[in-house]
Amino acid sequence: MVRLAIQNEEFAQTDLTSDEINRLINQWNDLYIPGWSFERQFIGNKLETVKLFCAVAKNALNDLNFGGINCGNSELGFTSIRPGHVGLVNGTVPEADNVWKWKHDCRREANGVGFENWIHSPTTSTTPFAVSSDSCFYPMYIVEENVCPKIQTVKMSIGRTNILHYDVRAARLRDYQTGTNLIPLPTTFWIKNMDVLVALGFMASGVTEPRLGGFCVGKGSFLNSTFYTASINTVLPGTAASV
Repeated sequence: MVRLAIQNEEFAQTDLTSDEINRLINQWNDLYIPGWSFERQFIGNKLETVKLFCAVAKNALNDLNFGGINCGNSELGFTSIRPGHVGLVNGTVPEADNVWKWKHDCRREANGVGFENWIHSPTTSTTPFAVSSDSCFYPMYIVEENVCPKIQTVKMSIGRTNILHYDVRAARLRDYQTGTNLIPLPTTFWIKNMDVLVALGFMASGVTEPRLGGFCVGKGSFLNSTFYTASINTVLPGTAASV
């Protein structure tokens, strides 16, 4: 069992075989280049937790064979989290068209203006996003891909757990070679069918581009697809999003 204290939950695990562990490590080492990347250094320090996450995901996803990045449709694989994986689509409530840019202006926190829901059901902003039955997520950080950082606080509701909002200004890490602003997140696992709602608060108004960094472990048929479709709560191949 894997227990995550801040999430206050325990997760069953199925250990990867030695071949699967070697496949994960070999592909992991080639996944992010160049080596001096600050984002890569941060991710590299999380490898042991990623191994645990893969074991939890393997158990949750019916002990399928772990095929790595180039897995088959009926195997498990892993990839970086993409917008469509977490329900960000270009639909009736537009958030993104398979890109991370948030299409509406954020508002400065003030009296009467609080958090704005960021990851949520594409149909209703106040309804949680339901993780697909073919996937699990390990969100590690948020990157603000804009020059002037605006995110001040993060609030997460994951499954049965409401994680109190916390001020991220002191936690923000800045890569002065690339200008990237990286906000570490507490360790949580988003398991299949779990409800997730992530809200952000801002220190200034304007357009922001938050990107959710981390990994998705899922069936190859899920990872090879692109667009989230709310009506069946999954990601499908296609050239246009549908809600």
